Amino acid sequence: MGSFSFSSIIDSSLSETFNWHEKLFCLERLTPPWENIEIVDRNYIDTNNLINGGSLSLIHNVFPFIKLKWKIKHSNYIKDEIFRDYMVKGPLKKWTHDHIFQNDNNQTKVIDKISFNTHIFEDILDKWIEKQLESTFEYRHKILKHDLCSINLKNQNKEFYILITGGNGLIGKHLIPMLNSFGYKIIQLKYNKKIKNYKSINIEFNDFIKIEWNPYLNEDLELPKEISDKIKYVINLSGENILGIPTKKKKELIMESRKISTNRLLKIIKKNKINLQCCIHASATGFYGNDLNNEIIESSTKGDGFLSDTTKIWEDFQNKFNSISNRVVNLRIGAVLSRKGGFLKSMTMPYKMSLGIKIKSDNFISHISIEDLCRSICYILKEENLNGPINAVCPQPEKLSNIFNILRRKYTSNINININKRFIEKISPELNNELLFSNQYIIPKKLLDNGFQFLNNNFNDSINSMYPKGG
Repeated sequence: MGSFSFSSIIDSSLSETFNWHEKLFCLERLTPPWENIEIVDRNYIDTNNLINGGSLSLIHNVFPFIKLKWKIKHSNYIKDEIFRDYMVKGPLKKWTHDHIFQNDNNQTKVIDKISFNTHIFEDILDKWIEKQLESTFEYRHKILKHDLCSINLKNQNKEFYILITGGNGLIGKHLIPMLNSFGYKIIQLKYNKKIKNYKSINIEFNDFIKIEWNPYLNEDLELPKEISDKIKYVINLSGENILGIPTKKKKELIMESRKISTNRLLKIIKKNKINLQCCIHASATGFYGNDLNNEIIESSTKGDGFLSDTTKIWEDFQNKFNSISNRVVNLRIGAVLSRKGGFLKSMTMPYKMSLGIKIKSDNFISHISIEDLCRSICYILKEENLNGPINAVCPQPEKLSNIFNILRRKYTSNINININKRFIEKISPELNNELLFSNQYIIPKKLLDNGFQFLNNNFNDSINSMYPKGG
């Protein structure tokens, strides 16, 4: 039988720490980036509290093509003291996890105790599982401490809603659990192209409301007044991903998807007479084009090329929200680093097949970890003096050649391949000039000047935060 225990002191009251674990997206927020877990279903007994007798089903993708199905039941709930989850169905003989909370001089000692049984190779598998749990719970307690102690990121008005589009994308899936953690109520507009009208939409009133919408439908969504009156923030993440081969069709999607969804969102806000405090739109650092020599800040001029022209058009549409919102932010996002998608996942694919890639290039890539990106969004929501274009990149850009060197050290490569820049240029000149080899030394001046603290200041920090120790 295997066992594991982990504990730490959280600088937060007992009730606040326990209440945090009752939040809807608690598990998603605590899941480390190296664990691929998908929650399939939640079943409640207490409609607002999963850990009080509820259950959930999840899929744990351990290795490629190996998916482990779990059903977890919650029990032994005593407010501000303990709750337990145990495996009803799953890959092990037994799994029990006790979450224990103790007062410690007005702070909280959080204790996680786990016991488990495997079906085969007990000695070997027990040690392997215990090693995995050590990294997992170091990460979980780090997030718990950060979220409970980040006063400058917490929502103080629990009545207001955030309306978010693009919530099913890479950024949205990380952002929604974080917003939930910091106390925001959320309305997610989820794109569904099959919707023909909004007459059949039913809305359940709780801290998280999901509404299916179709921005291409020639009809504006009407919200119940008791909800629309409480919407004070909009986060617009909708639109086609700019990564990929820029074919004619791809470029049309990049342009039109953002124009149409942003324009339809504006009509919804106006129709429902919503008075916004802040509206954050996803934009891109492609606005600046390719600058060989200069440090780029928010006041730097527009560049040349498809992405620069496209981004300018996006922001023109976004700025129409100035008539209905106290603040409008054009969040110029750099290369997003996440193991689940975006720039980093594309870059690491060859390494996962033991192919080490090396491209000699001295151009700078301006990037940001997905954790810092989402934290910056939460920070902007609260900082009333932040407005207009804001660079969402980490403080230290990295040379492309160094990025490949860092990835080669992180992964064991049996074969190393040198690729000439000209080869990629022949495949797609625009991919070469505006994405992979664009030289952009971008500084997040507004965020730094306003006191935002990055968790990951450079590419190496970001990479290390996404892997378990020794991984």
